[in-house]
Amino acid sequence: MAYMGGSAYAMANSLMDGYVLPSPVNLKRLTVEEMRELQFEIEKLLRDMRSVVPDQTDTLALQKRNQRILKLQQGHSVISNYMSLKLRGRV
Repeated sequence: MAYMGGSAYAMANSLMDGYVLPSPVNLKRLTVEEMRELQFEIEKLLRDMRSVVPDQTDTLALQKRNQRILKLQQGHSVISNYMSLKLRGRV
């Protein structure tokens, strides 16, 4: 497997924390099936992050939650765009 971190879940977790940036260079070594598995794990983490609602007065916790959600959403869109290019044979 070519996942950074060993598994799709570990790579999705690293994306969420900002340790790994989803770029075409990082995604080039993944197959389409591995990217689909990574997208599944990202969607699962997104659901988990959205289900936990911190206290509305705790601005730092809210900010951290929103940053993680944003990183996951951006990673998901980068992966889906790259995967569509790969399926069309343009990459």
